[in-house]
Amino acid sequence: MKLKHIMALAALLPLPALAQTITFDTEDYASLGVYDTWEASPFRTGALQGNYAVIDNHLNQVEEILGTAPNPSAKILAVQRSRFGSNTFGVRVNLKEPFELTPTTKYIHLLINRPYAGRVMVVGLGKRRDRAGQSPDTEQFWAMTTSNVPANRWQEVVLAIKGNGGIDIGSLVIVPDCESPHAYIADEVCYIDKIEINDDPTVSISYDTYPVNFDKGQAPTRNDRWLNSFSLKADSETPVSFTLPTSPKRVYSDMTEKMFCAKAGQTITTNFSYSGSWMHGYVYIDRNSNGKFEAKVNDDYTRPEDSELMAYSYYGTNDSGKNSNGVALTGAARDVLKVDWNSADAGGNPAPDQLITANGGNIVDILLNVHGDYCSVSDANRNGEVLTADGQKLNSFQAPFGQPFTIKMNPENGFEYAGIIVKHGYNLSGDSLVNGNVQWKKVRYSRALFNESDEFTIPAECMDGTVEIEGLFIEQGTYHEPTRYITTIVTDEAFADTTSWYTIQIGTDGYVLADNGSASYIALNNSEIDIENPAHLWCFTGNENVGYNLYNKQAGPTKVLAAPTTMTGTTGGTSYPVMKEKSNLPTGYTATWRFMDSNSLGSTGNAYAYMYEDGYEANKVNNRDSKLAFWTGGQDAGSTLRIFFACKDGTESGIRELTAAPTAEGKAYDLSGRRVSNPQKGIYIIDNKLVYKK
Repeated sequence: MKLKHIMALAALLPLPALAQTITFDTEDYASLGVYDTWEASPFRTGALQGNYAVIDNHLNQVEEILGTAPNPSAKILAVQRSRFGSNTFGVRVNLKEPFELTPTTKYIHLLINRPYAGRVMVVGLGKRRDRAGQSPDTEQFWAMTTSNVPANRWQEVVLAIKGNGGIDIGSLVIVPDCESPHAYIADEVCYIDKIEINDDPTVSISYDTYPVNFDKGQAPTRNDRWLNSFSLKADSETPVSFTLPTSPKRVYSDMTEKMFCAKAGQTITTNFSYSGSWMHGYVYIDRNSNGKFEAKVNDDYTRPEDSELMAYSYYGTNDSGKNSNGVALTGAARDVLKVDWNSADAGGNPAPDQLITANGGNIVDILLNVHGDYCSVSDANRNGEVLTADGQKLNSFQAPFGQPFTIKMNPENGFEYAGIIVKHGYNLSGDSLVNGNVQWKKVRYSRALFNESDEFTIPAECMDGTVEIEGLFIEQGTYHEPTRYITTIVTDEAFADTTSWYTIQIGTDGYVLADNGSASYIALNNSEIDIENPAHLWCFTGNENVGYNLYNKQAGPTKVLAAPTTMTGTTGGTSYPVMKEKSNLPTGYTATWRFMDSNSLGSTGNAYAYMYEDGYEANKVNNRDSKLAFWTGGQDAGSTLRIFFACKDGTESGIRELTAAPTAEGKAYDLSGRRVSNPQKGIYIIDNKLVYKK
């Protein structure tokens, strides 16, 4: 199990002694060639020669997500993946110095850049020392990635290998694409660099925070072993239980919407409810919130003080080891805290014969909030102030942590209030998301929730760190209950006769969001809005307090925009929001959306927003490979929506022209679709026309 924060509770091994490295910048290899494990391959018979070469590195660009170039080296190895070879055709790298394949697991690291996603394999060629007549080209190991390597970028592949000892590996065959080639119509070129053989399972280049050694959407491969739930207990306090989602079941569960709170200095006890046996338990904390687990284990299997591997029930050899308290254990006895087999790797055991996915293990992420006894509460206001219920000022006021807190509004003369915005968490002046960990949140509470004495009780879940309260003070007499967008009423039969319709575009290029029809995703390939096309028109139900549902005019009133809450692919790149029947949403989907102001396109206001799943602030929609998906790594221009009022049912469809003055005394709306009771100078929509009001 692993936890994240604001701290985050998972792991790495001690830094290894480097065994061997090949960079291709110099001739640090003996020779190159091609190889196919298929004995009748034309590349084995000599009928065909493979295409490979060491070339100048033209793929040394800086990656925006990483902020650096993942591969700045001078030279790289290029190989053409042939349609005439088998699924195990690859480039052969003959080593200057063979290495021994031992019972102790070693790891092969390499960088690969390929034009399409798929799995990668490494085959080891060598011979046993006790078999004098054995060919040095004997295949001694095959190691393959358990999930697809993404396309068109440098990706580090790490594969675990081991043998019985006394086996010298003299050549590595890099199979850049171990899928069947029968459907290929072209021989694509793949690029390889920086091959290392060492004792370290750690991935040094990752586009994702807290990576795991398998696809995060991986379903369990067995039914006899499963983590049902776990509990956390701080000292003698009541344990808090967390139940894993079961529909669908996943080896990895992102439960970072859940938070466990503990005071600094408390001891946390973890218990697992696990069906099955012969597994071990591990708990990690990312104490510096840097997006990875800098864990350490001593050579004698004890835990050093600075390790982020906080607790484990067993680690060592299969014959003897220790727990995190340093108690020596013999054999692998059952323990109630078991979710993996004898591996400190936070991403799950990657050894081919002990994969976490095959052994019935699980990984879970939640947030850990380490706090003091009190929250520091302040207000940030003009035209009024927010006070405690008994009239005290909120200037770093100390309120009990995790307890409801009642405030009272005190507007200046000539002002009233529309509600409050509560910003709560940690590092309020910094980014709200750091390495995938939510640092702080904003919640808006409308005036309708206040009592006749202008009092409101902030819920306990907001009193979780530093709290800043913004009073929404407005000119006396101008209050009306706000919504971000004009909402409508939708029944199963029809949209309301006066429904307001919006267009939605995403990113710098303004790709149009439209009904996906029978497709499995919303394609982002058109930047031209057509408000006569019902597939381009969207409407909203809900409000800021409960969230919003989105309907599409073409899809009709029975469908809503919905998406899975479990992110698949790299940072949510293959999780797709699509139109689903609102009365029959698939398990694990949500149709409730939240919006957050964005200035990433250089403009502000309600028309420019990030959209994310209710309860999953990290799950913001984004343009991923020309498909509407998610990017959980943050938010930027590519995550920014432009949401503009288009037309209103019951009137002529479309905005036809810009006139100098209103031609009728109709209802006026601003360009975000908000009703304006007294339009001043500017551009408005009146009687479905763009009107310039002087």
